[in-house]
Amino acid sequence: MNIDKKTSAIVLIEFQNQWTQKGLYHWLIKGQLKSRRVLENTHTLVSKARENGIRIIHAPLIIDPENKKGWLAHLTFGKVFTKGSRKSEITPGLFAENDLLVEGRYAFDAFVGSNLEQLLNDHSIDTPFFCGFITDQCIAKTMKTAQTKGFNGYLISDCTATVNGFLQKKSEKRFRERVVDHQDVLHGIGQTVNQ
Repeated sequence: MNIDKKTSAIVLIEFQNQWTQKGLYHWLIKGQLKSRRVLENTHTLVSKARENGIRIIHAPLIIDPENKKGWLAHLTFGKVFTKGSRKSEITPGLFAENDLLVEGRYAFDAFVGSNLEQLLNDHSIDTPFFCGFITDQCIAKTMKTAQTKGFNGYLISDCTATVNGFLQKKSEKRFRERVVDHQDVLHGIGQTVNQ
């Protein structure tokens, strides 16, 4: 695949300590995270994409216990992805100074309540590549909305994870021709990686 660096972006959904460091959420996806080398693949992808001028957009889920929005915030009493907590912080090594940060998000779908669409439009991004957690929920819902809004979205399979391989494969099958791996993206921008 050929990738237009000016109109493409890597969108990292919930690459936060809540998922990537010790705790219940991490335990839920730990098997897939490790067996599919999701963190290593994503670090490689983000680094090479950034070097090649592709925008990196972070779409964290941040819950403010003092101003709860959405059912997840109420169901968990604001105790997950909590604003100002270590668990809500972006996974170490993924954020850089010129990256874009989505604000206002409170739902599984990263477009809901957030400025994601505005950021994509403001930077003339029509091809977002989605990475993150979990594949069958936040990633799938965001992919569906991206398609509805006319974006040329892709799911990067080996930079996403969910609770088991069955749900991962089911999600990938759902989007079929819109699924690539991080090597596909790197080749598309003229990079090769030896692992």
